[in-house]
Amino acid sequence: MSVALSTQIKNWARDLGLLPGHTDYTRFIILGRSRSGSNLLRGLLTGHSQVIVFEEMFKDPGKIGWGLDGYPEEGRALERFQKDVLGFLERDVFRKMPLDIKAVGFKIFYYHAYGTSLEPVWTYLKEHRDVHVLHIKRRNILKTHLSRKRATLTDAWINLSGQSQALPVVSLDYQECLQDFEQTRAWEQSHDELFMDHPHMEIIYEELAREQEKIISLVQEFLGLDPRPLQPQTHQQAREPLSQAIANYAELKEQFKGSPWEVFFTE
Repeated sequence: MSVALSTQIKNWARDLGLLPGHTDYTRFIILGRSRSGSNLLRGLLTGHSQVIVFEEMFKDPGKIGWGLDGYPEEGRALERFQKDVLGFLERDVFRKMPLDIKAVGFKIFYYHAYGTSLEPVWTYLKEHRDVHVLHIKRRNILKTHLSRKRATLTDAWINLSGQSQALPVVSLDYQECLQDFEQTRAWEQSHDELFMDHPHMEIIYEELAREQEKIISLVQEFLGLDPRPLQPQTHQQAREPLSQAIANYAELKEQFKGSPWEVFFTE
C-alpha cells in the first residue's frame, strides 16, 4: 500500500472514530510573499514528525495546493474547497490528526485568495485568534525581486540538490523595482495589523539563513514542538553578488541613491 493511500485511509478512520485522533494542536500559518524564504522554513518544519505543514493551499481556486501525499485533490474535498472554504478549513485542514501531531499549518501569501471564492479564508484566520502566525520577511527586497525575475525566466523555483545553479544575468526596471519595494512593505504592514491580536513571530530570512539552528529552535518553541535538530529540504539558489547578477546594477544604485531603498545596494 502506498504512503498516500495509507494516509488517506487513516484520516478517514480518525474521522469515523475508528482510530484515535485529536484537534488539540497548534494551528498556524506561514505568512509572506514569494521568494522570501517560505520554502526554506516549510522545508525545515516538514522534517519534524510532530508537524503537518501544507503548501500554498489557497493559491488557485481550481485545485487544492496540499503539497503532501494522502490528501484528495478531487471529490468532496475539492467541492468544499471551492464552495465552502470555511467548512473545508475545519473539515479537511484542521481535522482530527494523529495523537503525536502538535502543530498543523499551511503557507499563505499576502495576495492569495482575494477576489475569489476562497477569500473568506482571511476572515477565518483573522477571527480565530488562536492561529499562530509565522510571518517571514526578507530585508533586501531587491534580492526578492531579482529572484522572482530569474525564476520566471528559468522556471527553476527551488534548489533541492544544494549544488550551485547557473542563473541568468538580468536587467531590472527601476519603476518595477520601486513598485515591488513599496508594495511588499505595504503588504507586510497591513498583515501585521491584520494579525496583531494573534500569537505572532516575525522571521527574517537573512537571519534564518545565517543562524538557522537558533531561529528554527525558537520556531519549534513557538509552535509547542519538542525541540530537535532539523535539516533544510531546499537550498539557496543565488550566491553571487548583486553587482554580478544585475546587468544594470550601477545605474539602479544611482537611481535609488538617497531613497529609503538605497540600503539594498550595500554589499
